[in-house]
Amino acid sequence: MSSVDLTAPPLSERKVSILEAATVLFAEHGYAAVSIRDLARAIHTTPAALYHHFPDKDAIYAAALRHVFSDRAKALEAVVKGDDAPDVTLERLIVWLTQQFSDNPVLARLVQRELLAGDRDRLRLLTEDVMAAPFQEIKRLMHRLAPTKDAALSAATIIALVMGYVQLSPVLEVLTGERNTKQRLRDFAAHTKDLVLHGLLVQPQPGAHI
Repeated sequence: MSSVDLTAPPLSERKVSILEAATVLFAEHGYAAVSIRDLARAIHTTPAALYHHFPDKDAIYAAALRHVFSDRAKALEAVVKGDDAPDVTLERLIVWLTQQFSDNPVLARLVQRELLAGDRDRLRLLTEDVMAAPFQEIKRLMHRLAPTKDAALSAATIIALVMGYVQLSPVLEVLTGERNTKQRLRDFAAHTKDLVLHGLLVQPQPGAHI
């Protein structure tokens, strides 16, 4: 599960402002290109003042990731809670996950940058704090829906489709002429669920000729 601590005390207003500025800088320029001095300048303070709140840049980066995803981790619990059929919950979860990245371009850009940078430690941190919780929930649902299939691969497929859809949305709008509306997002979620559970081809009836 994610390492986000849902019981942690709320951050001070000053720490929140530091982390929000840091997230934007890391997303725009990448971890390596952002210095403590850059972070200090963005929030109109000094490097020494930053060190009063965080020991180093790694700590700021880790805290920024947790801050970005903390509210979403709580929201995820609400998405999967209830007695709905697992396929209904799965579709709702796909909508939710797609919307998280569609509505938060900073988070999406941060993920893209870290995938390109390929730093194993930061990728592990990003995975644990952003992707682990939805991955485990999708895997759990897929295990119920398709117990004979590899639930981890099914979950990986869904997340790959979600990330691809979000990243390609501007291109897809041009190609298809369809704007990325909330209804279009729901259509994508339903399509993704059906694709993973049943494939694109309609199964032939017994005795039918293909």
